[in-house]
Amino acid sequence: MDPRPESPPTAVPSTPKAASRFSRRAWTWSAVGAVVTLGMLAGMVRVERTARGPVLLHLGEWVDVPAPAAGRVMSVDVGLTEPVKAGQVVARLETASGEAEVVAPLEAKVGRVAVRKGAQVEAGQPVVALMNRDVMPSLYALFPEDFRSELAPGMTLEFQMPGMPHPLDAVIEQVEGPEASLQFAKAQGRDGAYPKGAVLVRSHVPDRTYERDGKTRVYQDGEWGRVQVKLGTQRLLVSWFPGLRDALP
Repeated sequence: MDPRPESPPTAVPSTPKAASRFSRRAWTWSAVGAVVTLGMLAGMVRVERTARGPVLLHLGEWVDVPAPAAGRVMSVDVGLTEPVKAGQVVARLETASGEAEVVAPLEAKVGRVAVRKGAQVEAGQPVVALMNRDVMPSLYALFPEDFRSELAPGMTLEFQMPGMPHPLDAVIEQVEGPEASLQFAKAQGRDGAYPKGAVLVRSHVPDRTYERDGKTRVYQDGEWGRVQVKLGTQRLLVSWFPGLRDALP
């Protein structure tokens, strides 16, 4: 009998190929688990939903004076920057039922003349636009058409103009229809940013001045700033995939 002890069996090392397959399988399941976990969290976590866009400030309020009926412009009786009184004739039209006068609804200054003598106009088409300086500075905000159903008068909007240290609150007073909104965007050269349509929101600033560095500042006519309206909360998953908004409350 051989007195030497038997040697323990030698472990057979796993081949690199088998280890590689195991690593790939483990990585795949880890990735799937991470995606599932992330999806569950995104479906539960809620984030703020906000509409954002540019805003134009005017030191007054634009008031369109529309044609009372379709016809041909016989005369334009006012000029640019000319002051007018309430009831003053600003243009005359030749319509199917005879001559019609276009009159100013209030005392203001002519800020824009939209037609010329001999032009054809439709009922409701702006003939001139008046600038009423007797009101607070006006805000004209543009948002993508997707937000139309969620924007309404009475909602709070936050605006910030260049040089303002922080945003200020105002109240939405009017939400214009699709056609008027797109016309405004075109007039401002911004229609290219709204291929699906725009929503024009009107408001007024709360005061004629604001504070900065301990001093009173005044707004600048015609300057552009930024505006946002908080619309509530939505699931994080919906913010990633907006098409799920109707399916996930």
